[in-house]
Amino acid sequence: MTLAEVAERCYHITSSYLASSSDSAIVGSTKEALNLTRRYFLQDVFTQWNPFSKKLSFSYNGGKDCQVLLILYLSCLWEFFAESVGSSQYPAQYHQFPLRFLPTVYINQTETFTTLENSIESTRKRYFLSVYESPQNQTSMPEAFKKFLDVHPQTEAIVIGIRHTDPFGSDLDCVQKTDKNWPTFMRIQPLLHWKLANVWSLLLYSNEEICGLYETGFTSIGSINSTVPNPFLKKSHSDLQNPFQWEIENAFGKRKEDINKVRVSKLSSADVQLFAGCSDDEYYPGWYLVDDSLERAGRS
Repeated sequence: MTLAEVAERCYHITSSYLASSSDSAIVGSTKEALNLTRRYFLQDVFTQWNPFSKKLSFSYNGGKDCQVLLILYLSCLWEFFAESVGSSQYPAQYHQFPLRFLPTVYINQTETFTTLENSIESTRKRYFLSVYESPQNQTSMPEAFKKFLDVHPQTEAIVIGIRHTDPFGSDLDCVQKTDKNWPTFMRIQPLLHWKLANVWSLLLYSNEEICGLYETGFTSIGSINSTVPNPFLKKSHSDLQNPFQWEIENAFGKRKEDINKVRVSKLSSADVQLFAGCSDDEYYPGWYLVDDSLERAGRS
C-alpha cells in the first residue's frame, strides 16, 4: 500500500459517511462539521499553501482528535489531487500522487502510556507519516516547534487537531498566526467546531484502528502521571447506552462477523500491569461519553 492508496481510502470513508442515510442527530451534525472542514481545507488552506509542497506539515499526537483530523486531511488531499487531475489536459494515467510520505511533527512532552506510544508507531506506518519527534520532556512546546522548523525551514503552516472545547481553544480561529513567544508559523485548526460526539461518530464509522486505551474508559489521554479512566464511565456509577451502535454496525468496509467489534490497538503489558494495580473498577468504553464538559474528567 502507498500514501496515495491510503488517502484514497480516507476519501472513500468520508464520502461514504456523507452519503449514509442514518437519521441520527449526531450523524447529521457530524456531516455538517465534516463539510465545513472540507471547505476549510479545499478552499482556504490548500489554495494558500499547496499541500504537495514542503510548506504544510501535520501535527500528530496519537489522540482521537488527531486521528479524525488525519483521516479528513488525507481525504481532502486525495480530493485536491483528483480535482487537479480532472482539470489537466493530460489523461489520468500520466499523473502521480506527489507525496510518498506525509510531513508530520510529534511533540513528545510527557511520559505517556506505552499503549499510546505503540499506537503512534503503528499509525506512522499505516498512514505513511514522516515523523519528526521532539525529545521527551526536554523542551517547552514553543521550543519543540522551533527545533522542528530548524529541521524543516520551508514549513509555513502546521495542521493542528484542537477543538474549541479544549483548554485555551475557545478563542482560536481556523487559520491563525502563532503568538509572539512562539516561532513564526500559521496554525491551521480546522477541527475547532467539532464536538466530542462528532469525533467519536466519524472515528468509529471509519473502521480504522484506534488507541486501545479508549476501550478501557479513557476519553482524553495525557501524562501517565495525571491521566486515569474517566470517572463518569464507571459501570458501578451509571447504566450507559452506546450512542454509536449505528456507526459500529455500519462501519466502512466492515465484515459481517465483526459487526459489533471496534478495531482498537492492543494494550501493552506494562499498561495492563499498571491498571491492575490501580483499581478494581470497570469502565464503559470512552465513546459512551458524549458530554464535552466531562471529556477531560480523567485529567488532573
